[in-house]
Amino acid sequence: MKLLLKDLSQSSNKNIGLIFLSLLVGLTAGFLASFYRLALSAAEKFGAFLYQQAGRHLIYVLLLLPALLLLAFIVSTLMKKYPMSTGSGIPQIKGQLLGYFQPDWFTTAWAKFVGGTLAMFAGLSLGREGPSIQLGAAMGQAIGEKFAATERHQRLLIASGAAAGLSAAFNAPLSGIMFVLEEIFSYFSPLILLTCMTSAIIADAASRVIFGSASIFNFQIVSGFPLSDYWLLLLLGILMGIFGAVYNYALVKGQDLVQDKIKSPFLRVFLSFIISALAALFFPIISGSGHHLIAQLTLGWGLAFLCLIFVSKFIISIISYISGVPGGIFFPLLILGASLGSIFATVVISSLHLSPNLFPNFIILAMAATFTAIVRAPMTGILLLVEMTGSFDHLLPLAFVSLISYLVAELLHSEPIYHSLLHNLLTTDSEIATEKGGHIMIEALVQFDSEADHQPVQNLHLPQDSLLISIQRNGEKIIPHGDTLLHAGDIATFLTTQTQEVSVRQKIKRLFTT
Repeated sequence: MKLLLKDLSQSSNKNIGLIFLSLLVGLTAGFLASFYRLALSAAEKFGAFLYQQAGRHLIYVLLLLPALLLLAFIVSTLMKKYPMSTGSGIPQIKGQLLGYFQPDWFTTAWAKFVGGTLAMFAGLSLGREGPSIQLGAAMGQAIGEKFAATERHQRLLIASGAAAGLSAAFNAPLSGIMFVLEEIFSYFSPLILLTCMTSAIIADAASRVIFGSASIFNFQIVSGFPLSDYWLLLLLGILMGIFGAVYNYALVKGQDLVQDKIKSPFLRVFLSFIISALAALFFPIISGSGHHLIAQLTLGWGLAFLCLIFVSKFIISIISYISGVPGGIFFPLLILGASLGSIFATVVISSLHLSPNLFPNFIILAMAATFTAIVRAPMTGILLLVEMTGSFDHLLPLAFVSLISYLVAELLHSEPIYHSLLHNLLTTDSEIATEKGGHIMIEALVQFDSEADHQPVQNLHLPQDSLLISIQRNGEKIIPHGDTLLHAGDIATFLTTQTQEVSVRQKIKRLFTT
């Protein structure tokens, strides 16, 4: 309890120490995520080469089936032994920071690294960002368990590691910071901002030492999007919002169906490997992460071929993820957005006689809108596309089309994908949740027009298993009393036991959110 009370102090030394730990997290997470990025790139290229040889020589085809059986056995064994390594990794980090899980960082990171690399070698349509975020969070957990004074500080370091992982995965430090604030915590805190900013910047520097400073996407943007054609962005935003809702529904329902019908993890993995192998042999352009695909999209491919690519990539991406294999949906959903954006661009450019130079503009805007509709993190989507393309010229149209897609997805009552995946994880893998002794502090933002807004503390039915110990308002801390009024924008800090953390968080959420 003494250490917990220290955590309430205003000591600048406490925060400076945490910043130094965040720097260490950023360094370790940045290099680990970069090595993972290198491993995936090598595995994807080598796997594509072998599939190419298999298409030409019968001997390689004969070796393909036993090789896939072996890979499926290794990956499914890792999944069963280390269940926190399955899937994207982002739902696991959200659950960990909410108190649902307490994984072993080393085994999770090791299994994620190996399983994700083997899945990419097999040609699955998965991304590196989710695993990179989880690898970064594992580094934050390792350093936090060793050096952090409190459980709260440990979780801040886990979050800063997640920001560092995304930063290193895409050379996108601002996106890493915003993703943690917008998707993981869903509120702003100066301390969260400082720790995540430190880690993300250091991780980006580590990544640039290895990969250089070139942007992930190299689009040739000749001109900005004309204001007179913004009505097309309204249509594009609506289309992407609808697609985002369809994608979320297909992914969640597909995951439920596969886990219900195919109980064996090995069989699920093997089937996804076989289907991905067939795609790599007969339609290789849709195989793997999709980075090579986005570089080839062109107006000259024609509408029919672009539609074939989009549908095929959609199917293979869904099949790859619902198997539970370690790998993310972040990058594949951007590729799907780019494919659908290229279809939209082909139609409007040819029918309205627009400049062909707008083709890459439509692709970039479609990617941001797709990300927003699926993840429901618009600021992250906008910053991500700005950083991945290295251009600020399309900032206004990015914001406009993201807003439209967000509204459409909300109107269709589509749940944000990582919320749905976390719910599925808790439902199907509840045995991996653990309970610990000790205490934990929970911060909650009072939202405008919530039940707690403009209410005295004594009128609120606060959880009995918690104690409201401080309120932060305009940079100052207030010791609350029964007649203390809460206002929108206040950050309330509760003390509770770790065994009661989950239920306390749920009760506070009902009071403090709209």
